[in-house]
Amino acid sequence: MAWVVETAKAVLDGRLSAAEGAAAVQAQQEQLSGLLRHDRDSVTRRESEDVAVRLRMLAEQVSDTAASDPNNEDHLRIARVLAELARSLR
Repeated sequence: MAWVVETAKAVLDGRLSAAEGAAAVQAQQEQLSGLLRHDRDSVTRRESEDVAVRLRMLAEQVSDTAASDPNNEDHLRIARVLAELARSLR
């Protein structure tokens, strides 16, 4: 999850383009989705919820940034992936 969070932050900070960030978080989602299902036994409900909240907040930040960018499709893809990952943790 740290890679997904860092990628989204890099896009928000302007260190990574939204297009590159969108491609990266989608690839990371594909790699993580199976692992998240198997990892549920090794983390507490509280830990899982904390990460989910962090991902949702980050998705909102990315989505807010998209509102100010007329070419915002990549930002919206990032926000969508973050929200999907957050839902998978619940």
